[in-house]
Amino acid sequence: MSAPGIGKENHFALPDLATVAQLPKPIRALVYLVMLSLLTVAGISALLASIVVIGQLTGAFNVASFM
Repeated sequence: MSAPGIGKENHFALPDLATVAQLPKPIRALVYLVMLSLLTVAGISALLASIVVIGQLTGAFNVASFM
């Protein structure tokens, strides 16, 4: 008996950086730009989430009042 999914091919896989390095320069620049924008959005989201949690814990503001 094996766990589900073991031995199956992945339908979707992210390329590694070695594959990206083989792309032409303009396309490589776009790939890096998209990666940077995703990391920026994730960082800003994490910052906002931490502000909300700290605000809730300290009582500075109530998120339920905004909804």
